[in-house]
Amino acid sequence: MSIVYSVLYMPTLSLTNVMAFAHLDNPDREWPRIRVMGTFGWIAASWLFPMIWLQSDLQFQALPPFFVGTEAPDATARLVDTLKVSGVLSILYATFCLLLPNTPPRKEGVEKLAFKKAFSLFSHRSFAILVLASLPISVIHQIYFMQAGPFFENQLGLLVTYIAPAMTVGQFAEIGVMVFLGVFLVRLGFRWTIALGGFAYFARYAIWGLISMQDAAGPSVDAAGQFVWSIPLMIGVFSQLLHGVCYACFFASAYMYVDRIADADIRNSAQTVFGIIILGAGPMLAGPFLGILGSVFGEAGVVTDFAGMWFTLAAIALITTVLVGFAFEDETQGEIVLQSA
Repeated sequence: MSIVYSVLYMPTLSLTNVMAFAHLDNPDREWPRIRVMGTFGWIAASWLFPMIWLQSDLQFQALPPFFVGTEAPDATARLVDTLKVSGVLSILYATFCLLLPNTPPRKEGVEKLAFKKAFSLFSHRSFAILVLASLPISVIHQIYFMQAGPFFENQLGLLVTYIAPAMTVGQFAEIGVMVFLGVFLVRLGFRWTIALGGFAYFARYAIWGLISMQDAAGPSVDAAGQFVWSIPLMIGVFSQLLHGVCYACFFASAYMYVDRIADADIRNSAQTVFGIIILGAGPMLAGPFLGILGSVFGEAGVVTDFAGMWFTLAAIALITTVLVGFAFEDETQGEIVLQSA
């Protein structure tokens, strides 16, 4: 069922980008504002589900995580309910999509073999370098989602109910970065903005590797059931602020660059080709690669040496950052315009 769902769902990620770019008068200015709406939804889901379904007797406090309650005895088992909720929401979204503006394929002046022409973008050095850099970044990006939870729970002692809210620290940062993404692109250009995103991946994984070098922490609650911050936990959670830089500067900027470098008649196909790499090939390769990491840094394929794993991912991010910094050159025409027409 997961395979069937993925086959149906994954193309929608590229399609939403295509539709958004098709209806925006000034993508450089408007795209970050559209994209950030998904971040708000991510935060809402990550906070509301644990509050409503995984805890009881909630008490609010001034410091993060802002709410503390009694964890449900079957909290881990209840996580499967997220699949049921997401399934229902997927059906609702599918219905909502029928109300979206009609966006038929372009007919006049359109290359008949647009998808084939989209692959010709690899003749552009910048596009080839961008794809070459995006593939390993998408792999380590996917592994982040697969291993951040076990890392927070097993290494830093964070309870299951607090993992999702802790991970949204990155989404809060993403909102801020998306707001100023246009400014970054004007001041730094695509090369250094994308490189900044790659370097943020390196920095976060390096930090996590360093705090993983000490013994695993105990549960993040005291005898009275109150939430307790340890220094490693605090560093691990708030280094998540780098996630906002990771995603916004690397992936959001990459989507914008693909839209700019592709001719009007193949922009939709170009986004699809790029999406195949970062949303298809990257996540697909992440599974086997994580299995290798589990064999090298764990037992029975399960990672136990988090330091070794995070340092490996940090090295990949650093190599990718250097590749972008030295080999990528903006080949698009025209300046980035942020003001309204």
